[in-house]
Amino acid sequence: MAGIKSIQELANKRKEKFRILVSENTVYPLATITYRGPSPDQASKIIVGIITAKDQAPIIREWSGEGIAEDVESAREIALFIQKNNIARVLTSEWVLSCPHEEGVDYPEGEKCPFCPDWH
Repeated sequence: MAGIKSIQELANKRKEKFRILVSENTVYPLATITYRGPSPDQASKIIVGIITAKDQAPIIREWSGEGIAEDVESAREIALFIQKNNIARVLTSEWVLSCPHEEGVDYPEGEKCPFCPDWH
C-alpha cells in the first residue's frame, strides 16, 4: 500500500477508520465485532462489544482459538449474544486489526508484542 511504512502503521490506520465508524454511530444498542490475530491475515480472537447508549462502557466478550473466524459454534454464540442484547446495528471490521495480545497485560507497556513479530 502506498504511504504505509509498516504493518503496525497499517493496523493503526485500520483501527482509526473503525473508531470513526463507531464514534459517528447514532443507533443504539450497537454491537462491534473486531478480529485480532498473530498476523494481518490470520484471526485468532474475535472481540464483540455491546454498547447500550452513547458514552456507556461496552459489555465485552471474546472468542479465541485457531481458525476462530471460520468456527461455526463460535459464530452461533456471537449471534446469540447479539440477539439477546436486542442490537439495532452491528459494525464489524473487514480485516484483522491487530495482534490478540494486550499491551500492559500480556507484555510490558510501551514495548512491541514479543509473540507476534508479523505486526512489527
